[in-house]
Amino acid sequence: MPLSLPDSLSARESAFFLDFDGTLAELAETPNDVRLSARARAVLDGLVQASNGAVAVISGRSIEGLDALLAPLKLPLAGVHGAERRAARGAVFRAAADRAPLGWMHQALEETVRAHPGMLLEHKGAALALHFRAAQGDAQKAEQAALRAVERLVAQAADQYTVQRGKRVFEIKPKQADKGRVIAAFLGEPPFAGRIPFFAGDDLTDEAGFEAVNARGGWSVKIGAGETAARARLASVNALLDWLECIVSASFHAGNRSNIK
Repeated sequence: MPLSLPDSLSARESAFFLDFDGTLAELAETPNDVRLSARARAVLDGLVQASNGAVAVISGRSIEGLDALLAPLKLPLAGVHGAERRAARGAVFRAAADRAPLGWMHQALEETVRAHPGMLLEHKGAALALHFRAAQGDAQKAEQAALRAVERLVAQAADQYTVQRGKRVFEIKPKQADKGRVIAAFLGEPPFAGRIPFFAGDDLTDEAGFEAVNARGGWSVKIGAGETAARARLASVNALLDWLECIVSASFHAGNRSNIK
């Protein structure tokens, strides 16, 4: 059974890793409809200050897409489930996978989308995502058709690509890309190194991150329902924002006390 999160963690001693969709921002019908609220942006800004910059967003979205959604904030980021990463000092790292197979896979999946109105195909540069949340007709049949399509294609490039299941989406991503590995990479660098990791996410794509954080004695937090390896659970995006606001507030008050002579 998941544990209850402590009322507060030390922002100065923690490294904060946060998923985006369903964690910092509410899910929407399509990825293009998702927006970061003014409240969430303010919470992130406060957390960056409270932690001296030890905040990174770990997402299935591309770095370019995350920058657009987070602006004017400019944070360390991991995109496409870790296939690309921008370190705190600005260096960008990308998975060494041949992207040529994504071209013919994309063409093949376009046929699947045409056969199932409402499906959405997203090209992320280093990965493909086949969304079936809005597919018309029988939802189970749409899911089965999407899974068959991506599995058939990945079988032809199984040395480099794998299927990543998510909420009403199947993705084709580089095999070496997962959120656990990318969190470990961040923890080897300043300002994250030597800190206790905290990772919040809502989806199957976040489980590798939970396991990596658990192995380091950190806090892993599942947002919403579902089986999980996370140590703790919060009910919603707003519940996470509430808790992070407490972290920021506690850090601010602790800083004020330390300045009193």
